[in-house]
Amino acid sequence: MTLGNFNDSAYSPLAPFIKSDFLLSSAQLGLITSFIFIGSLTMSSMTGYFVDRLGRNTALKIAFGMMALGSLVAGSAQNYPEIVSGFFIIGFGYGIVTPSTNSSVMAAYYPHHARTMGIKQSGVPLGAALAALALPLVALHFSLRDALILMALISGGLAIGVARDVRTDGSRSSGKGYVREFFSTWRNRLLLMVSLPVAFLSWGQQSLLTYFVVYMRFRGFPIIWSEILLAVLLAGSVAGRLFWVNLSERMFSRNRSRMIAMIMLIAGLLFITFSLVAGNILEAGVMAFVLGMSAIGWNSTYVTLISEIAPRDRIGLFSGVSLMMISMGTILGTPLSGTVVDVISYDAMWRLIGLFLLLMSLTVALLQRYLARHISGNLNP
Repeated sequence: MTLGNFNDSAYSPLAPFIKSDFLLSSAQLGLITSFIFIGSLTMSSMTGYFVDRLGRNTALKIAFGMMALGSLVAGSAQNYPEIVSGFFIIGFGYGIVTPSTNSSVMAAYYPHHARTMGIKQSGVPLGAALAALALPLVALHFSLRDALILMALISGGLAIGVARDVRTDGSRSSGKGYVREFFSTWRNRLLLMVSLPVAFLSWGQQSLLTYFVVYMRFRGFPIIWSEILLAVLLAGSVAGRLFWVNLSERMFSRNRSRMIAMIMLIAGLLFITFSLVAGNILEAGVMAFVLGMSAIGWNSTYVTLISEIAPRDRIGLFSGVSLMMISMGTILGTPLSGTVVDVISYDAMWRLIGLFLLLMSLTVALLQRYLARHISGNLNP
């Protein structure tokens, strides 16, 4: 998860360099984020087949091979469409990683999986933090292209180095009936009621990651301090991914949908107040950490919930479909965020996201009784 997300999240710390080298507007920069998630969404329609039928390790080899290819395409890009294509391929490959690792954790640790899932998902912000610390240094001292080549080398090494797959009953089964299973999963009411509100969290998360460094620069922080604050944001995300899922075990008796509603409430309030943060490094650091805990740290709670809803032999499929649903929040929301910045201001963008998260928090809270009853009845035996 750490090394996979090192590549997938590279657009965030490299955003100032991409914007400068290709002379992009904020909306065009946001569209790169959208194409990463369009790539993940496209792959998510097939993850059930790759993970549940071909095997988890085979799926990971394909994932890292695609990310290596995408990094090479982006590194050789001469214009905007080419770099967008490269990041699309990176997102396409990364779309397999979460479903594959979800399936691995549930197979090894269920029913004591919640803490392990949180540790596993903490690899996402750890990878992003590693990218935030390493990639800008490479881009500053060498070039943007060299940073992208480094990403290709890491992914290529993992594609070769992942152990050969141990075939299971799921991997021996044919692809017959997969399309029918895929469309039936889209009609799963629990999955819809949980994933559609969470799409707004995905919008907030990716808008934050896309524009955070640029916004800190706008607020007057030097590039190095802006990148350090991004690392603090991601450190908060690591803490959140470990904290929330464990809190749902202890405080809410595994009621993770209630936990998600609370996270949405906290994140919404923080987004609204984000523009009020003072220009000194200490206050900015505190805000970055707590915002990372909520606006990015929700993911482990969500993937744990989805893995619990899914039948044991279809965790890859349910994970893929859920990622498709929440990716719509990023695909549609991030360019909207950039447009709001270009037309109005950064402050208006943060407040708009915050208001929608407060609304979604209320929606999940109102659905709470139904969700709690049916999710409890659908936990894996």
